[in-house]
Amino acid sequence: MIQLIADSVKYSCTIHKSNSDFPYLLMLHGFMGSADVFNPLLETLKSFCNPITIDLAGHGRTETPDTDGILSAQNQIKQLQSLLERLSFSNLFIYGYSMGGRLAFQLISNSPGNFKGAIIESAHCGINEENQRKKRRLLDAERADALENGFTDFIDEWVKMPLFANTPAKAAEIYESIMRAQVPALMARSLREFGAGVIPAVNKNLPLDLPVHLISGSFDTKYVQLQKEIADQSVNFQHHIIGEAGHRVHTDKPLEVVRIIKDTVTSFSH
Repeated sequence: MIQLIADSVKYSCTIHKSNSDFPYLLMLHGFMGSADVFNPLLETLKSFCNPITIDLAGHGRTETPDTDGILSAQNQIKQLQSLLERLSFSNLFIYGYSMGGRLAFQLISNSPGNFKGAIIESAHCGINEENQRKKRRLLDAERADALENGFTDFIDEWVKMPLFANTPAKAAEIYESIMRAQVPALMARSLREFGAGVIPAVNKNLPLDLPVHLISGSFDTKYVQLQKEIADQSVNFQHHIIGEAGHRVHTDKPLEVVRIIKDTVTSFSH
């Protein structure tokens, strides 16, 4: 593990393998997660790429000041771009799940030249319609208040959400343990500053010539539709609907997710 400081955030990052013949894969976790959620995938991934896991700002072992704006899309993009410039990966792909997928969309829209391709699971590009953006901001504000006023109760309710109903028991336990170790004030800040109703909608700014593979679980009908709409924008975008999987496709069907990652990085690596 290495620590890199960007914009007063001390990021915790691990390069799990560094084989010059392999492409690199930057992996971004979801809300209230950490790099540890990807541990079950790493051994298989290392057989064909160099995985890089990172605790995103506000999460896990990354040390983040509780200051206004630190978790905004603009600042997180700037922070991660600073990290990537220093690490200088020449053959880099990005994978993002849920909140990490939203951040991946922001990154490929702002600096597509940094990446050879993207794999994005259960995430969208942001909300365009202002009334829907307002509704989501209000919902996230309510969630942030509830989180601050009763963190344990919030987690108890969060893990029962239908989005996660298909997560296998062992993976659900790991996720819940990671959630309970988070800093409540920073989780609330994440909802207020990087919620789907706050971040810029970038669906019109996507790099249409970049290979982008979208993954959604068949039980997660909302994201099946959202990602279908994204995939329709370019012949270089492919949508994979994984049967008998929910929002966390990487826990429900890990072999399928790894297969898609492998197909993407081996097809477009240079």
